[in-house]
Amino acid sequence: MGAGIFDLRDQVDELDAAATQWAAVGTALTGAGDDVTSGAKAVLDAGWEGETRDSFDEHRRALVTDLDTGGDLAGTVARHLTLAAGSVRVAQGRLDEQWASIVTVPVHYGPGGELTWLPRDEAEQKAVNDAIERAGEIRGSLDTALDEDRAAIADTVAQWESLSTRWASVANGADPFDLPPDADGVGAITVGDRTIFNTGAGDDTVTITVDPKTGEQVVTINGQAYRVPAGQHVVVRVGEGNDTVTVPAGTRVDVTVLGSDGDDRIETGGGNDTVLGGSGDDQVKGGAGNDRISGGAGRDYVDGQSGDDRLSGGTGDDTVYGLDGDDRISGGDGWDYLEGGAGDDRLDGGAGGDTLSGGTGDDTIFGGTGDDTTYTGKGDDTVHAGTGDDTTYAEAGDVVRGGENRVTVELKDVPSAIRVEGSPEFQARVRADLELLASSPAGQRMLDNLAHNIDDSGFLGFNKDTLTIREYSNPDDPDNSTASNDGHGNYVINYNVALDHLRTGGGGVDGPPVAVLYHEFAHVYDYANDTLAPGDYHGDDPDNQGTPNREREAAGLPIDHDDDPSTPEIIDPDHPYELTENGLREEMGAPHRDHY
Repeated sequence: MGAGIFDLRDQVDELDAAATQWAAVGTALTGAGDDVTSGAKAVLDAGWEGETRDSFDEHRRALVTDLDTGGDLAGTVARHLTLAAGSVRVAQGRLDEQWASIVTVPVHYGPGGELTWLPRDEAEQKAVNDAIERAGEIRGSLDTALDEDRAAIADTVAQWESLSTRWASVANGADPFDLPPDADGVGAITVGDRTIFNTGAGDDTVTITVDPKTGEQVVTINGQAYRVPAGQHVVVRVGEGNDTVTVPAGTRVDVTVLGSDGDDRIETGGGNDTVLGGSGDDQVKGGAGNDRISGGAGRDYVDGQSGDDRLSGGTGDDTVYGLDGDDRISGGDGWDYLEGGAGDDRLDGGAGGDTLSGGTGDDTIFGGTGDDTTYTGKGDDTVHAGTGDDTTYAEAGDVVRGGENRVTVELKDVPSAIRVEGSPEFQARVRADLELLASSPAGQRMLDNLAHNIDDSGFLGFNKDTLTIREYSNPDDPDNSTASNDGHGNYVINYNVALDHLRTGGGGVDGPPVAVLYHEFAHVYDYANDTLAPGDYHGDDPDNQGTPNREREAAGLPIDHDDDPSTPEIIDPDHPYELTENGLREEMGAPHRDHY
């Protein structure tokens, strides 16, 4: 018999931690309900009348009710987790007493850890039998208690999921109440300490600055300036259309931006900002400050930049970067790419198969449901893999709970030979991608090869090759990145850090921007190793006729490698597959690129 009957091998500390987290969720939800009530009171008491007002108030009441209900449900989960932890502790204490009652009885330890007691008389035999019987009774009573807690939690989770379903349409971008039609022009209203602008329908351009002489906030909408007293909180609600809202870097104002239908571009400055992207494929950059950003529905790109940010991709397949600061990042539904960057971050993949990267710092990562791929990065990290067929690339000292496949990776520094030029925001953003590649087996091999070629170039340390990454900017072809070689070993990559959807023959493909950077690295690999595939493609893929072979080679797609139409197309044997874009995508669990 194994000693396990006396040892629950419990992880009761995790139950305590989970209970604490659920209690915090309950407090946050209840507090959010109070905030909604107090915030709405100022609007409802300001003389607002009509159908929209009544619809809003009905929505508010339903929201507050369900927030309070959610708080109660979270409290119920916390209570039963605490009860379960207490039951386990009591049971383990009673089992310890039974073990102590027979600790003097001789015992033989088998190779598999099983125990055989060797009682010396009938009294010791009876003591062993009694201890084993009582241990079984203790464990049976514990199972009964835990079953009650498990059933209560399961019932609570069902109610929680019902709440989630009830609000899913709003989370997906549906209007929460009967909104009036977008105005033809700009509207503005001041309620208490808030000044709210509605830009109306159309593709609008909004800039928010501060007049250095007066301290006034200047909101410029389509060329028309509106002045707002210092201290007022500016709220900008854009209407339908592809809108651009910009707060220049370094501008220290706290703003709220509410997106709507359309593909919006929103960039805030140095304040603590709140941004809701709305529906559409949005790009949101938070700037400095502790920001709260949700991409909303659609395929969104969210970059928190510096500060301790709370970031959510919302529904859809999203890309979310935390970068500097201790960030909390959630992916929501869909296939998401989450990158913590620098700082001690908390990542939650949510539903769907996700790719998660902790970056540098001591991170906590939750995979959620789906088949997830996780890179812990540097630091003392903890991974809760969740359900699904998960793969985790982790350092030896990291804690990984769950998951079907753990790969231990010895992390290396990003080669100093790779230069990054541009704004501090661009450098931090590229650094996050390079750190991800430094924690990836495929990425390490690529970086090692590039660094080796640069280190071995030149003569006596002079005239070495160079590799520089710069920010891509081409208004005529905005959704692209490039790699070039001047013929003298000076390689330049122009990188669009927000490019997470690629137009390809036959449609398009989603993926993390780092896959785009890796594609350009693949070109540099071919330049440096003299493996660039010549000519254009005229093979079996009807959507890539005339495409340069070097592009399909870098993507990891078959080409006519021997210029013989009678032989099958294959991946270029001179360029290892794991050093191609699709090689990295496969490791990361990202969608395969079928065409260039």
